[in-house]
Amino acid sequence: MTDDQPQNHGANLEAAVALLEAHSDYRVVRRLPDVIQSEGAGAAFRRGLYVDVETTGMIAGRDRIIELSMVLFGYDEEGRITGVEATLDAFEDPGRPIPPEITALTGIRDEDVAGQSLPEVEIEALLTQADLVIAHNAGFDRGFLSARLPAFDEHPWACSANDVAWRIEGYESSKLEYLAYRSGIFYDGHRALVDCLAGVYLLAQPLPRSGTPAMAALLASARRVEIKFEAFGSPFETKDILKARGYRWNGEKRVWAKAVPESEADAERSWLAANVYPSGHSTAQETRITARERYAPTPK
Repeated sequence: MTDDQPQNHGANLEAAVALLEAHSDYRVVRRLPDVIQSEGAGAAFRRGLYVDVETTGMIAGRDRIIELSMVLFGYDEEGRITGVEATLDAFEDPGRPIPPEITALTGIRDEDVAGQSLPEVEIEALLTQADLVIAHNAGFDRGFLSARLPAFDEHPWACSANDVAWRIEGYESSKLEYLAYRSGIFYDGHRALVDCLAGVYLLAQPLPRSGTPAMAALLASARRVEIKFEAFGSPFETKDILKARGYRWNGEKRVWAKAVPESEADAERSWLAANVYPSGHSTAQETRITARERYAPTPK
């Protein structure tokens, strides 16, 4: 074996990749890179904290966190990712056996978490640096983190699954692994830290149709202000027109609800007054929603 063989091997691989990428019948998928940064990114303007939890089940308050991962990253004024600045990955003993299906999904065993607890001081140190907390299913992750570490509720939140218009940009699904494959990367396993890094990578990429950095699109959605209307006391016979209007039934609170941009709130009030509450004896309950309230657990 000659000294230049490893170098030639790398060059041969890249030549093979270039050949495949030039052919319309092939698509090359690369491993998630170690360095994550948007092309043309400037200096860090603010910081995001991408989080992911693995849990014993799906219900916050009943089920428990068994792993928390966090990736602190910078982004510039244009919403381009400047790079990963810190990571944290920690186990926590849930005080009960991990269900077999969770171990099969995550690879996390009882012996991995035995006696472990989340490092709250280190978590708080990262959290205080963040201008925005992001998860790929923020309603799920925020529910568990709010129950375990209430400091997370003091920060604005965004969701990389819901706050980027993936379908409008040509993606058929907003699932993280699918988006990664469509963006040309793969990664091993279903574990919290690698999911976080994959999420940050996706936010660093330009969207295929608009060309907008995915992080910039997420920030625009996170900054929106909405008014949530809950039609308490609505007559039963109005359920069909409420549904047609885009209201959705909340079985826990037993109410039809809908959120609209703040600029459309007056029109929604007028519609409700004319079609749901014509007697004027009742009105819908209104809640102003910003990134601090969005994805927060529903009060019981």
